[in-house]
Amino acid sequence: MCGRFILGDASWAEYHDALRFIRGASGHVSYNIKPTQTVSLARVVDGQLTAGEARWWFVPDWFNGSVRDWKATTFNARIETAATKPVFRKAWKQGRCILPASGYYEWAGEGPERRPWFIRVAQNNPIFFFAGLCATRADNSLSCAILTRDADRDLNHLHHRMPVILTGEELLPWLSGEIGDADLANLGTGWKGCYLATAVRPFGRDEDGPELIEPITSGL
Repeated sequence: MCGRFILGDASWAEYHDALRFIRGASGHVSYNIKPTQTVSLARVVDGQLTAGEARWWFVPDWFNGSVRDWKATTFNARIETAATKPVFRKAWKQGRCILPASGYYEWAGEGPERRPWFIRVAQNNPIFFFAGLCATRADNSLSCAILTRDADRDLNHLHHRMPVILTGEELLPWLSGEIGDADLANLGTGWKGCYLATAVRPFGRDEDGPELIEPITSGL
C-alpha cells in the first residue's frame, strides 16, 4: 500500500476551495489511478507553492536511463527509512510534495475471498492529501512516490501499512521542511478514528468510473 487511489468528480467549486493554495492544480478525475500514471501534485519551488504533474513511480534524478529501465518498486516510500535510503534521501530534503486524493483502495482476504475496500476520510472537503516525495529528471519531468506508515488501528485488519494522509495543519510544514525526523512518529496520524472503509466489488485493471466505489454488502 498504497497501490491504487482515486481523485473523484466533486464540483470545481469544491475543488477550488480545497485546492485554493495550489495555483494551476489540474485535478485529474479517475477512480482507478495506477502506478506509472500521471498524477497531480504540489511542491515548493523557489519559495513558491507550485502545482505540477508527475509519473507515479519514483525515479531518482541520478538515474541516467529511461524511466522504464528503472526496475525498483518505488511508487511508495516507507516514512521510517526514506530520509536515509539512498534512492529517496535527496528527495526527502529537496523534493517533498503533496498529492490530492478522494480515497484509496486496499485489498484484503485470501483466494476467492480477496476483495478491494475503498477507504476515505470523514471530512467536509472532497479531497485530502498524501505526503509524497518527487524527483526532477533531466528533461524537467517529475516522478513521485507516496509515503506510507503503519496502518491506523481501524484499518490494520485490511493491511498493516497505509499512506501518510496529512491534516490541513501539516501540509505547509511538511512541504517547507519544518517537519523533521523527530516528528515522523506522529505525521499523518491526525485522522485517527476518522477513516471510513467500504467493501466494493472486484474490478479490472483498466476499469474506471464512480461505480467502482459503490458499496456492496452481499458475500461479506
